[in-house]
Amino acid sequence: MEWGALFNTGRFPDRPARDDPDRNPFQIDQDRIVFSRPFRRLQEKTQVHPMIGNAHVRNRLVHTLEVASIGRSIGFGVGAALRTDLANAGRTPDDLGYLVQAACLAHDIGNPPFGHAGEAAIAAFMETWLPEARRTTGLELDEDLRFFDGNAQGFRILTRSDGYRERGGLKLTFASLGAFIKYPWGATDPRAEKHGVPGAKFNRFETERAGFETVRAECGLEGPLPRHPAVWLMEAADDITYGLADLEDAVELEIVPYADYEALVKPLTGLADQRIADEDGVPQKLALLRSAAAGRMIGATRDAFLAHAGPLLRGELPRGSLVDLCVPELAEPFRALSRANAEKLYLHPRKVQFEIGARDVLEKTLGVFLEACVAFVQAKGEMTRLPLRARQALSLMQDYHPRAGFSASETVRCAVDFVAGMTDNYAANLAARLRGL
Repeated sequence: MEWGALFNTGRFPDRPARDDPDRNPFQIDQDRIVFSRPFRRLQEKTQVHPMIGNAHVRNRLVHTLEVASIGRSIGFGVGAALRTDLANAGRTPDDLGYLVQAACLAHDIGNPPFGHAGEAAIAAFMETWLPEARRTTGLELDEDLRFFDGNAQGFRILTRSDGYRERGGLKLTFASLGAFIKYPWGATDPRAEKHGVPGAKFNRFETERAGFETVRAECGLEGPLPRHPAVWLMEAADDITYGLADLEDAVELEIVPYADYEALVKPLTGLADQRIADEDGVPQKLALLRSAAAGRMIGATRDAFLAHAGPLLRGELPRGSLVDLCVPELAEPFRALSRANAEKLYLHPRKVQFEIGARDVLEKTLGVFLEACVAFVQAKGEMTRLPLRARQALSLMQDYHPRAGFSASETVRCAVDFVAGMTDNYAANLAARLRGL
């Protein structure tokens, strides 16, 4: 892969590459992401701890902004080390920092309500719904409708379903879209399997196949793992951020004692015991530990990228994370931190209770809006032919209302778009109203 193509400033779907003398193209991408409606909705979507009233605990929007901050720093650090290579492609370290920051701002834009539990709930519902819908309606529906991934939903938002709907989405640069694609394959590809579960990690639905292939070609993404180099940096920023912040939030919520946080994070910091003891109060100690650990991990992931730049740019680096490729004295304690998060947080009773309830919420809303969208297909888009219940449901879908002429699969995707775009509170309240409560 070549840096010139990887920094392609053409805009999706078909505007040729060009630079604006007054505005950096990747900063323009950032503006378009930040001012989009799906980005704003992240402020009421779960990061890890659902439906929290404590403003110090991160929601998905705050998490995204923190990832973007870390990502910009890693991107600039790598760019500074590769200054000559970038200059040969007409780019600067700042350009790489801005590009990674744009990808970070978009990285969770497709996440549904209730975090990863919401992803699993939608996927489980669609896996059961699709064969039954085919049987009862006779419609030809894409096989990948039985899968769901926030990454693929994000690519759909950025390129199709939001902004300039059906006309290029947010019309980002090919470079930023390439830097967004963590899993360069579709749901039915064997590589989408994770822990024996098919269709678990992928970055495009069949409805976006053509746009996806256009981005890959425009950025020159090639090799056995054809990932844009900036993806590795965006992913590292995400890993660092949630690894440290999720546990910090757990201390804030008194799920985990401060002593556990210090024991897990201190090995990442290089701080002396006395330096930590000098800080007044738990919030100050948490901030010191988090910032020191993040700073060291930024440098370590930069070094890991540079050490593996050759195979990475050839698309030959095995699937994994830059954090795992850091020096052992940081990689090992970071893995211990990740294990602690999984053990202490992700199955905490409060979180589990909300996630079980979230499944019920999403099943109710999906059932109502999928039924309406199927009726829309069967009526060939003529609203007057629809039953009253379907017309009522479709009237609630606003920006995601299907249009006459959509394929059956595209119309069904509109229902998934609407439900996946909901905030936690809106989904919960709407599900209650749809039940007559």
